[in-house]
Amino acid sequence: MTIAAIIEQLEVEWNTNGFFDRVRNGDYDATRAQAVLAALRAISIGDEEMVPKRLLSLLWYLPSFLDWQAERMVEQGGDRAAYQRFVTDVHNTLEQVLGVP
Repeated sequence: MTIAAIIEQLEVEWNTNGFFDRVRNGDYDATRAQAVLAALRAISIGDEEMVPKRLLSLLWYLPSFLDWQAERMVEQGGDRAAYQRFVTDVHNTLEQVLGVP
């Protein structure tokens, strides 16, 4: 998958009725979560490549955003353990794709 296609998919997920918009409303969809993880795992950036600004803007906020939504998920009757596994998978995937300091 190209970086442009990944950006396009992530933008859809951030838009109204996208995965992240639904999470913001306490609605966690495990199937769509796996699609988001697949998109994140498809990111391939070489050690010497620059990360496109738009991709970075779609990624850097994810860990904080997802952590902030955990209580809302529980308030709406969501499965805390399943959601927390997803959040951990996102953190781990971003570490693999982007690296750590």
